[in-house]
Amino acid sequence: MIVSKELVKSLCDMQGLRVPESEMENVAIRLSTWMSAMEQIEADMGDLIQTVDPIPPVFPKEDI
Repeated sequence: MIVSKELVKSLCDMQGLRVPESEMENVAIRLSTWMSAMEQIEADMGDLIQTVDPIPPVFPKEDI
């Protein structure tokens, strides 16, 4: 999946992230690479991907 600099800028604006214009190309390339990898993982796993709960990227310090 190719992510354009314009899409990155829009996504950053929606989240209130301030990314320098000089870094937009770098962010777009990295996001494109990540999205392409995720597409491949989903293709390899097929319907199995829907059977696993996602793991949160940050674990709270307190017990839930």
